[in-house]
Amino acid sequence: MKAFAIIISLFFTTFAFADLQRDAGKVECRDDVQRCTYITQNLTARVLLSRLEAVLKPGDIITPKEGYVNVEGLKVLSFWFFNEELKTRFEALLPLLDVLEDGVPTHLVQLTTEIYSMSDEGLKHVDVSISNAGGDAGDGPDWDITDITGALDLNLNVGTKLLSMLLSGKVTRKETSRVTRVVQLIPNLAGINYKRTTKIYISPTAGSVKEEEAGLTIGGTVSINASDKDLVTVKDYSFKYGVLTPGGEGSNDQVTILSISNPQLYLYKDVNSMIVSSHTSTTTSERGFRFLGFGRSKSKTYSKLMVVTRAKAIDFEDYKKEMKKYASLSMHKEFSEVQVDNMPEDSKVNMRTVLESIKPYAYMNSAGNRIVGFRLDSKYAAKNNIKKTFEIKVKGGGTKYDRTRSVENLMLSGFLFDSFSDRYLDKDMFKIKLKFKQFKTNLRFTKTLYYDPERNKFITE
Repeated sequence: MKAFAIIISLFFTTFAFADLQRDAGKVECRDDVQRCTYITQNLTARVLLSRLEAVLKPGDIITPKEGYVNVEGLKVLSFWFFNEELKTRFEALLPLLDVLEDGVPTHLVQLTTEIYSMSDEGLKHVDVSISNAGGDAGDGPDWDITDITGALDLNLNVGTKLLSMLLSGKVTRKETSRVTRVVQLIPNLAGINYKRTTKIYISPTAGSVKEEEAGLTIGGTVSINASDKDLVTVKDYSFKYGVLTPGGEGSNDQVTILSISNPQLYLYKDVNSMIVSSHTSTTTSERGFRFLGFGRSKSKTYSKLMVVTRAKAIDFEDYKKEMKKYASLSMHKEFSEVQVDNMPEDSKVNMRTVLESIKPYAYMNSAGNRIVGFRLDSKYAAKNNIKKTFEIKVKGGGTKYDRTRSVENLMLSGFLFDSFSDRYLDKDMFKIKLKFKQFKTNLRFTKTLYYDPERNKFITE
């Protein structure tokens, strides 16, 4: 047992030592051990954690099922969330709250970078559709592109609505695959400094080994225009994306780099800066490189790489309210002892009436993601029903899954739906069927919700 304790101690000591060798103020994650670390720049890790808890989950404690946040030293904070949306937002908050001055930054820039792989047919369809749209597409900025050929197929600005329409269309969905999407929240006048790469060791010639980096790096400094907050300038913008291309028989693996630079990248609200390289690639089934490689298809080769960038200014107080709202929907909250003491012993209505009180909700967060789900009306809460547990089966929107929730979870946190399939988001309306089965009883209850994806609303009449 003593030897085991020493091994564990050395394990965490090695992690902590490795953390301190990295630059402060940057998040580093390792999916294989479910652990992210952050070294504070200005505050102690404990003070930073207290600020984070006030924003994310006021008065709550993260349960092991949801993840963890640990103070591992004076300056080292480690964390992990199984909910990817919450994990991304937690990472974005770290540098925003790691400040010495009183209060918090008042202006943030939300910078979104999307990378798509597409076939030649997909590119032709997008090109023709944008050309036919007329005034929505304008002249793009001057870019410095470096890839295998140095050539460029398409370079322009596209309105968000038009781009969304193009990417959700039947032809484009078949010919295009989104590789990754990175949403960053950056304090005004601060640097971007995003890097998620993996070192690849290749052998270009017999007896030699060359180190390359595959993955994504984004750099620059954001600045909100003083007279127009809808205009964001990214100074010294740089984008570098390395793709691992496995070698065929008799040839070696290689990393192909797409590099973009711009001394002044202007991004206006609801307008996307879009560029398509002439880089050619084949589909690959390399394990561990889903983020680094192109989209997959059983019978299609994606030969183009499209990079879409957009930005908008966000007020920090609005963002903080959104974080609290999302936390209340994603965590399995319970009533406090005081609330339970003030409840009636017995409910005045039966359980079917409680389940019939479903209140669906739908809204878009600052990252442009759909937050869709439902709650039960808490006015029916009683001591004899809040702990009753249900297995809930969900079918609709191209998804099918089941979850287990208690009545109080459904009243306080609600039920957050998984992401819907893209092909259903192109429909005028689709059904979401819910089936409730109470634990250890014969009670069954079904409910069908009607969802309009274009308006992001539930149809109640």
